[in-house]
Amino acid sequence: MAMDVKTAAFNVGHDFEGGVVALAPSIGKNANTLNAELAGIGSAKLGLADAVKMTMRAKDYRILDAFATVCGRMCIPLPEMLDVEGDDCMRALADSSREYSELVAATCASLADDGQFSANELLQLQTEAGHAIAAINALLAAATRRHQSGKPAA
Repeated sequence: MAMDVKTAAFNVGHDFEGGVVALAPSIGKNANTLNAELAGIGSAKLGLADAVKMTMRAKDYRILDAFATVCGRMCIPLPEMLDVEGDDCMRALADSSREYSELVAATCASLADDGQFSANELLQLQTEAGHAIAAINALLAAATRRHQSGKPAA
């Protein structure tokens, strides 16, 4: 089962190296205030801008992924953030093929035992699907760069 947004935020704050005490000043917050917001003490609430700062500073996307899940969506890295150099279409094609193969393998392995998906197997399938989608997007970005580079200068 997917993690709820409040639990994700709590875990991001407390799993950060040095915990909330180290994370808070790096996002411009007092550690006691941030801790109260993450724990939901009293009327303290974590703001959206602070959740974004936490995510970016910690490089931990659990808040983002939990939020997307609540909204029935998924997050994938943008092609510009992926490790595809230039317009290397063949490498991007190989990567997308490998990721799709891993999705197929995860699906088959899950169904082979009992024909059902456990919560962990479903999470694995969602993860593999996200990787495959990201790899296909990287392939499309590489193809687009190749197309643009072949056009005459205006």
